[in-house]
Amino acid sequence: MVADPGLSVQQSDLIVTIEYSDGTVVGMELRHLDTLLAIAEEGSFTAAADALSTVQSNVSEQVRQLEEELGVALLTRTRRGAVPTECGERVLDRARRVRRELEALRADLSMLQGLETGDASFGIVGTASRWIVPSLVAVLRTRAPGIRLRVNEGASERLVGEVLTGELAQAVVTEPVHERRLLVETLLEEALLAVVPEDSPLQDGPISLDALLGLGLVLPPVGNPLRTEVDHAAAQRGITLPVTVEVEGIRLIGDLVAAGAGASVLPETAVPTELSGVRMLALAGVPPRRLALVSARDSALSLADRAVRESVRGLVIERPVPIRPVVTSTTGPAPVPAAAR
Repeated sequence: MVADPGLSVQQSDLIVTIEYSDGTVVGMELRHLDTLLAIAEEGSFTAAADALSTVQSNVSEQVRQLEEELGVALLTRTRRGAVPTECGERVLDRARRVRRELEALRADLSMLQGLETGDASFGIVGTASRWIVPSLVAVLRTRAPGIRLRVNEGASERLVGEVLTGELAQAVVTEPVHERRLLVETLLEEALLAVVPEDSPLQDGPISLDALLGLGLVLPPVGNPLRTEVDHAAAQRGITLPVTVEVEGIRLIGDLVAAGAGASVLPETAVPTELSGVRMLALAGVPPRRLALVSARDSALSLADRAVRESVRGLVIERPVPIRPVVTSTTGPAPVPAAAR
């Protein structure tokens, strides 16, 4: 981007330059991209003109100029409004990235000038949010009180998608993460434990997965990283786990186990210490869960997002040991109940 040196960022018509593989160079004004984004967001030329506080003829002219510069049609007009073409969708995706980079640039400059302001977005799986997010907010209040933090809590699959689309700058998710468009930094490993009703006849752990066969399992749906790890561990033992209830929100699983819906396999931090009616037993032969911090390869983090990243890393290093006791026995894995054989 090149701006008139005599104007501020807000005043200038920024130029986006694209160089094709054949050496052709195309330049376009940032306002053209903003107009295209407004049409996509509002659904029509008329609504976009209202949102931009201009007239429809200006909107139409800016789209015409952009299509002329790129040599492709970007929008198709229908009775219901304007619909992006395939090329238009690609340009819109890039335009959103340009907008995010410009917003991050402004935020970085503000922080460098000592204003300590900026927007940061962060996603996290529910099982880790209970001990990371409150501490993260407290740290940022001291370290960078001007940062406006938005936190999305959800399943790993959804958070990965939100990082890829740019809705989130980064997220803490459960591994494995196979998306090549993401940078993946493993943060920590934590044990996976059997969570059973308090009145379960199972002996103290460590137990094997086989011991849970007669209880029925409450687990996340297929495709969830935790479910993938548990299913893989079961397959290595040559067993199929009888899943009777599937729940996307892992934090709800502990409540279902306490209510007698079955047993589960969860990370050690996933069950609230105040939850009654459950026991947590050590599991033998099940690998630990890994949490990772992911961000998009093609998008640089703003200073505000980098402050969040460093704070999360520090909190993980100082992570408290879970208070809820894990029931173990010194006599080895408990025998498999007859009903589960």
